[in-house]
Amino acid sequence: MTQHTKDSLVDTASSDRMRFFLREIGQGPRAGRDLTREEAREAMSLILSQQATRAQIGGFLLLQRYKGESPQELVGFAEAVRASARTITPMVQGLLDIGSPYDGRKRSIVVSPASAIVTAAAGVPVVLHGEKAIGPKLGVPIGDVLEALGIGIDGEPEQVERDIEAVAFGFMRQRRFVPQVYDLRELRTEIALRSCFNTIEKIYNLAGASYSLLGLTHLPYMEKIMAAVQSASVGGFRRVMIVQGIEGNEDAPSSRPCRVFEWSGGETKEHRLDPAEFGLQPATHEEMEGGDASYNAAIAERILGGESGAYRDLVCLNAGLRIYLAERAPTIAEGIDHARELIDSGAAREKLRQLRNRGKSAPPRD
Repeated sequence: MTQHTKDSLVDTASSDRMRFFLREIGQGPRAGRDLTREEAREAMSLILSQQATRAQIGGFLLLQRYKGESPQELVGFAEAVRASARTITPMVQGLLDIGSPYDGRKRSIVVSPASAIVTAAAGVPVVLHGEKAIGPKLGVPIGDVLEALGIGIDGEPEQVERDIEAVAFGFMRQRRFVPQVYDLRELRTEIALRSCFNTIEKIYNLAGASYSLLGLTHLPYMEKIMAAVQSASVGGFRRVMIVQGIEGNEDAPSSRPCRVFEWSGGETKEHRLDPAEFGLQPATHEEMEGGDASYNAAIAERILGGESGAYRDLVCLNAGLRIYLAERAPTIAEGIDHARELIDSGAAREKLRQLRNRGKSAPPRD
């Protein structure tokens, strides 16, 4: 079915309703306004069901980009996405959700997969999620690196749930869990800018996790994201950490201090995370340069196998943050020490072996 045919099937009432939302948000800083939570949920529902035309969907996403989403809009959008999604409820305690950007990374190495494996070796159940070839960046996503490590990423929700329960590790692929968002991937690339989807898919908590780790590019956005993830109807997390990390993602750098925001028990506090305080070898600019999924997987495998140096310290820093966030270490420093022990003892390497054996990576059915 062509896009013209799809647009011709949009009913008049839905199209009129979407025009109303476009007028409300698109009249500039004086006349325009934020949508209410209920309106945002309705607008996103029209988008996901494609009861809005392609032009309306693109226009809405771009207008929201320039206006800036309010916390209540983010909550409404996320509620609509969750309502269309397949969710799971693994029977584990203290699940950690890693909200890595779905559009990946282009300039830097991808640290999160190795750090997550070390974290799982510490007994923290971890769930990651993403999709292949998501715009606008179209970088290397974490799922591609896991796949290059020989770990299956294309499981149906029931299989992912069993994986988390059996080996404390799972990957939720968007096309399996949120197919209505997946169906919009080409449009997201065409509009050439990040949209609200790039935020929502990091926070929608489809596995009912207790802990959330997110990255942050622009500091003014921190309060909006933090307010949204505190909503019981969206995340339902009991503890959230937002890192102003490498390339705006959730991985803290080892070569410079970075800002970390932590929310727990209704209180938000800020850390200035200085890797030098932990005796870590900083990764050089050359070492941080990115590559394809196989390149990143090769680095991860060397680290998990016990190789020392700057890459190992970078993974220990980020695994230590995750272990601390999940309340398996009282301080970040002790989390880092535990990560070192897991690598030195071979526990991290054994966890990688378990994950490979649990579900061999099969060619994606794209």
